[in-house]
Amino acid sequence: MVLVWIGIAVGILIAIILIVKIAKTPSHEAISLGLYCKICGIKTNGLKCLRCEKKVR
Repeated sequence: MVLVWIGIAVGILIAIILIVKIAKTPSHEAISLGLYCKICGIKTNGLKCLRCEKKVR
């Protein structure tokens, strides 16, 4: 019986944590897409950066 109460408490705690994370996350953050290259900063619209890919090769 004690294990049941512990399981219920852990479940409620996890649910509260997830609800808080959902409330703090902006609505557009769920689908994050890198529009800019992390190395050089040019706009790539989620594709590979051609400028940085040429430098590596």
